[in-house]
Amino acid sequence: MNRPRIKIPLTTLDYILEIVALLVVLATIILYVVYWIFSSEEYSTKMLLLFTLPVTSFSMYAMLTILNKYPHIFNFPVNVTEKNAFFLYKTAIRMVRWIKLLCCLLFAYIVWVITKEAITHQEIELGIVFGILIASTTLYPIYPIVKMIKYDKN
Repeated sequence: MNRPRIKIPLTTLDYILEIVALLVVLATIILYVVYWIFSSEEYSTKMLLLFTLPVTSFSMYAMLTILNKYPHIFNFPVNVTEKNAFFLYKTAIRMVRWIKLLCCLLFAYIVWVITKEAITHQEIELGIVFGILIASTTLYPIYPIVKMIKYDKN
């Protein structure tokens, strides 16, 4: 697999996606810590078990950020050539950034729901926001993949 190695410059949207995703991860960690500090002793042990969610969110953010530096190792729906490499890499990197943001939002929402439930002692449903985040994370990649396939046919 001798694919071209091209450095893809970040656009304003790329910076925005990265910053928002990082802020969401930090907010998730802060939310968890604040709720854990203010929860009763009874719930603080349960909150300790939820520690995996912010850790997973941060780990995923970090790994996807590192992965985005190596687009030549991604799998693509078409053959990568010198001619289409820039477009394919740019599209794939942007797709990973959007997925990263959506996953960070999903983790933040889950942490918020679980910690709020633990604090208020009320059962809270995940609701429509959870469904939208799951659907977006699952369905969004279809668009850039189709875009890559159509670009290759032109």
